[in-house]
Amino acid sequence: MKITLWARHHYNHFKPMVSLKIPHEWIQWDECDLSDYPPVREKGSMNAHGKIPRMNDDDLPKTFKDTDGNEHLVDDIVAIKGNV
Repeated sequence: MKITLWARHHYNHFKPMVSLKIPHEWIQWDECDLSDYPPVREKGSMNAHGKIPRMNDDDLPKTFKDTDGNEHLVDDIVAIKGNV
């Protein structure tokens, strides 16, 4: 599944449930280390709220951690649902 930089920032904040190829169960996204990447939006002004940075998918982190601290590959995600 293709997940953009903006979406990864969003998932770090809202912590959605994700389903992986194996095991076939729902786990909760906790964090993807984006400390070396641009913020959600670049600096803007009062009228222009900043551009959403674009990055090549190959340059983004390949893994994320779930709430149990286990690391998973982003490419193994097959479905995402919001955490209510």
